[in-house]
Amino acid sequence: MLILPIGTDRRHRTRPWVNYAIIAANVVVFLLTRHRVLDPSDEGIRQYFLDPDHPQLYQFITYQFLHADWMHIIGNMAFLYVFGGNLEDRLGKVAYLGFYLAGGVLAALGHALVEPSPVLGASGAVAAVTGAYLVFFPRVQVTMFFWFIFYVDYFEISSLVLILFQIGTNVVYHFLGIGQVAYLAHLVGYAFGFGVAMVMLWVGLAPREPYDLLALLEHRRRRRQFARLTKGGMAPWMAQAPNVAGVSNASGGAELTPAQRQVLELRGQISRALREQNLGHAADLYGVLLEADAKAVLGQQEQLDVANALMSQGRYDLAAKAYELMLEVHGRYTQREQVELILGLIYARYVTDAARAKTLLSAALPKLTDIAQRKLAEQVLAEVA
Repeated sequence: MLILPIGTDRRHRTRPWVNYAIIAANVVVFLLTRHRVLDPSDEGIRQYFLDPDHPQLYQFITYQFLHADWMHIIGNMAFLYVFGGNLEDRLGKVAYLGFYLAGGVLAALGHALVEPSPVLGASGAVAAVTGAYLVFFPRVQVTMFFWFIFYVDYFEISSLVLILFQIGTNVVYHFLGIGQVAYLAHLVGYAFGFGVAMVMLWVGLAPREPYDLLALLEHRRRRRQFARLTKGGMAPWMAQAPNVAGVSNASGGAELTPAQRQVLELRGQISRALREQNLGHAADLYGVLLEADAKAVLGQQEQLDVANALMSQGRYDLAAKAYELMLEVHGRYTQREQVELILGLIYARYVTDAARAKTLLSAALPKLTDIAQRKLAEQVLAEVA
């Protein structure tokens, strides 16, 4: 049986040449050494393994490019091909190369401190890439290839579930001692990648996205807080919705009008649709909500989800309205410049308002850290000028 990742639903912003070069180097080295690696008498090649008893500095790099057999290199390179390109986009080419090699070095060090057996393979470095991917892209859908005897199929799974399953499997196999695999090196790689990526998001070294792991954790925290408030008899959506005139919270006694009740019901339906990942239905419901209340604003993440869904559907008038309300009510959103960029693009190319587009893009440009996004902002600014 063979199960391997073969792609994701997240496109590359730039061609991941560094990732391709790392894969090519691994393949070339494997083809040149595959008949020698498993020969225990070939000291010429074994000196490039990482030997915990007599480690040499160069071995912490060379061991990463050696593989035992075809399955070893195919498995490692499949994961690297699928996950490495997006990470290179996020970190930049030089930083990605340094991160990859550092992950391999730390994984080897963790193995050498505990295990006595020599180790080879890119698994530790690939695990570091995978651990970072879990932080940056937990909601990405991964396409998996499945083969068993004469049966071939494909299925999709979220990167969050896939990577957590991989980590859990390695933990279990390590403690059960299953197979001659350096599971500890994998686990150290995962921990390194996860930890570095979390720190980068936390201190702002890497640009935030609406669906990175920190955003999901924050969203979960808000949901739990909301649940606690409602269990205590409060209606927090009312207290935060000044645009629903006459609606009181639990401490008030105002009776809801039919229009106000409709607004609250629509909000609840939108929240359910978003929880069920039915973005198209949520976007339709938000359009109805705006007809009932032209200033209706959802929670920060929900408002952004709905605005993005409207944008993807090509409903640019409504998308512009949703993004404008996002900026107005949730003005301290940590990635405000991303919203300004999208909204500026809408006004420049789809909803004619050159003045507003220029204002938004001029505000976003100094804060954009991604090179491709800066170029896009400059290009659209030139168009509206």
